[in-house]
Amino acid sequence: MKLTAVCGDFLKTYLKPEIGSRLYMGFSAGIPYLLRLTILDLWLKESGVSNTVIGLFTFLYWPFTLKFLWAPFIERTDFPFLSKKLGRRRGWAVASQLLLFISLLGMACSSPQSSLASLIFFASLATLGDGIQDMSLYAFQIDKTKAEMFGPIAGAFIFGYRSGMFFAKSVSLYLAYYLSWNAAYAIMAFSIFLCTFFVLHAEEPDVVPTDEMNRIEKIVKIYEKHKSFRFEFLRILNATLLECLVCPFKMFIKRKHSLLLIFVIVLYRAGDKMAQKMAKLFYVDIGFSKLEIANVVQVFGAIASLIGGIIGGYFVKKYGVKKAMLMIGAAHALSCFAYVLMSKVGYNISMLYFTVFVENITGGAIATAFVAFLYSLCNKTYATTQYALLWAFYEFGGTICRALSGAIADALGWTNFFLFVPITFIPSLAILYFLLTKEKLSFPVEKSLKCETI
Repeated sequence: MKLTAVCGDFLKTYLKPEIGSRLYMGFSAGIPYLLRLTILDLWLKESGVSNTVIGLFTFLYWPFTLKFLWAPFIERTDFPFLSKKLGRRRGWAVASQLLLFISLLGMACSSPQSSLASLIFFASLATLGDGIQDMSLYAFQIDKTKAEMFGPIAGAFIFGYRSGMFFAKSVSLYLAYYLSWNAAYAIMAFSIFLCTFFVLHAEEPDVVPTDEMNRIEKIVKIYEKHKSFRFEFLRILNATLLECLVCPFKMFIKRKHSLLLIFVIVLYRAGDKMAQKMAKLFYVDIGFSKLEIANVVQVFGAIASLIGGIIGGYFVKKYGVKKAMLMIGAAHALSCFAYVLMSKVGYNISMLYFTVFVENITGGAIATAFVAFLYSLCNKTYATTQYALLWAFYEFGGTICRALSGAIADALGWTNFFLFVPITFIPSLAILYFLLTKEKLSFPVEKSLKCETI
């Protein structure tokens, strides 16, 4: 295919009307993410906390991993007052953003040296708010989306997501450098209202009715009218929640090679998470300042990741989900050798630019391919809950790897650590190769799949 034809097809793909709204939703989801992860890690590092403790700090983010527990409520119930005024999804989204505002402001009033317990509490609260926002915004991502557009939609969402991350991490690092970490978090708390603006101007997604999950709505209405039946309400609610959580998972398990797909979800980005967790700390140990990290890693790196995300979405559309994941995953694994080279070269600004470019452009592509993969696995009948369940598998692998990454880096040293990271990609790539060459999977979920009443 000629270059002009490829460019034309690329532009035609990304200039479709439905792309814009997904970009704004991604931006809203991206702002709080690093404020509770990498940015917080740098604050802890500067305060004298060890790499091992920073790695273990990851376990505080359990609310985001367990967001599937409240996904049925977000999918099938209204948030008090707000949902009646704004719509179900927008009501939950605005509520989550209010929680994020409170938690980030609480982090701004805390300190690793004098009030670590308070910082831990508000960081966990921010993770809870981020999880609720993530689930409420997911419906905006896949609403009226055709299967062939999963890649470009994921690319647009990742572009917005990375833009939100870029905004949050670059602004917060500059504020921390010129003012203080507390001032940075206080100002970033008010930036959450940008997300609220985008949500209020977005079209409310359609609600897909299901007999099983609509029981939650009926139970809530019965309880509002007959509060005396409290124990009966709790008994029925318990049974309904089990049904709503188990049924989407049962539908996924019926898929051919479902266990292999779960292994891919858990392992595909495990090495990526390890490298991301330690990369900023690696730069600090080599001797780069916060200002240099802000200029090169946060600004230049964010631009590279945006480009990579868009390229990844086009790869998915052109080659299909599995083949694109295999190609991009292999490229991202090889990008880790740039860290190895930097560990030998030491402090060198040109080498920093090269490492950040290679890692971020492949990192943006792998994120897009992975999100498109999750889209393709979800049945729209249980979209939010099933997506949350699959994301929990992903977060499980990522949380373990991030938590252990500090101890592994301390034990192996930076050079051996970044030689170890590419090895973690091999299992998931091997499974993808098997699925690609031996099986013909159908995406998205076949319509014939049904979930019996539990």
